[in-house]
Amino acid sequence: MSPTTIPGNLILKNEMVEADPFFNNVSLLLHGDGANGSTTIVDSSPSPKTVTVFGDAQISTAQSKFGGASLLFDGDGDRLDIANSEDFTFGTGDYTIEGWLYQSTFAVNTLVDLRGNGTAIGIYSSIGNERLAFVGIGITQASIAFTANEWTHWAVTREGSTIRLFVGGTLAGSAADNRNYTNTTCRIGHSTTGQVFNGYIDDLRITKGIARYASNFTPPTAPFPEVLG
Repeated sequence: MSPTTIPGNLILKNEMVEADPFFNNVSLLLHGDGANGSTTIVDSSPSPKTVTVFGDAQISTAQSKFGGASLLFDGDGDRLDIANSEDFTFGTGDYTIEGWLYQSTFAVNTLVDLRGNGTAIGIYSSIGNERLAFVGIGITQASIAFTANEWTHWAVTREGSTIRLFVGGTLAGSAADNRNYTNTTCRIGHSTTGQVFNGYIDDLRITKGIARYASNFTPPTAPFPEVLG
């Protein structure tokens, strides 16, 4: 049987490739794959963006959820910056920000920081008494039990005027959110107020205009797809 070419330049040989019906809405997709120690971070979204590395942020094969590697931040000034983009300007629309983290040290750690023109979305994690907390700046805080030194899926969505926080596919909290997000810059692993991340991040995805989750769900069992379908 001859190989069949499908969107995304993937080749099928008697196997199924998972597709994403919202792939065209993906603003950022960082799989964190590559050689150990590499500082070349690839954005696999439909409109690839340049990812600028600061500090010792790098690809590491020491831990991974998928693909054999992930993004490593040592908590000492490491960060990834993505320049201004309309893809991060959500306005009053829906969005989903999600990924996987592996963390073992106690601290208030920034996963994602989106800011611009007086509005901000901040997603943080903190470990204490084996609990993980996520905070949307000025919106809500929620925590849920988790196990350190394991990969945990997290997601923040907005659907209409409701923001929801999920940990491991379980709804951890929700609140009203009617703000107009004019965010233009995206920073990973470090906030503009100095909070850093110490640990690993894998398969980070930002989707504009879509709330992918509105209730409890089963976390992904494979890397986020790069195929529209």
